[in-house]
Amino acid sequence: MLPPIVTPYLVGVVTAPLVVKIIKPVVRGTVKASVTLAMEAKKAAAEAGEEYRELAAEASADLATKSRQAANIAAKGEPPGR
Repeated sequence: MLPPIVTPYLVGVVTAPLVVKIIKPVVRGTVKASVTLAMEAKKAAAEAGEEYRELAAEASADLATKSRQAANIAAKGEPPGR
């Protein structure tokens, strides 16, 4: 009779290659999906940042225009609000 530790060891030695063949594609697919998801998230963040910069530039331009208009009105001596 074999010692009690030999049987589980032999089962592990025999099944390990089979488990590796089954698990490896699953792990590879999971890693591939994670990398793809990370790349898509990075792309979405870049697009959102670009849109934010465009909005900030538009807001700055609007404020500059209003400031110039107010300065022109003040230079002409007209009361504000007209």
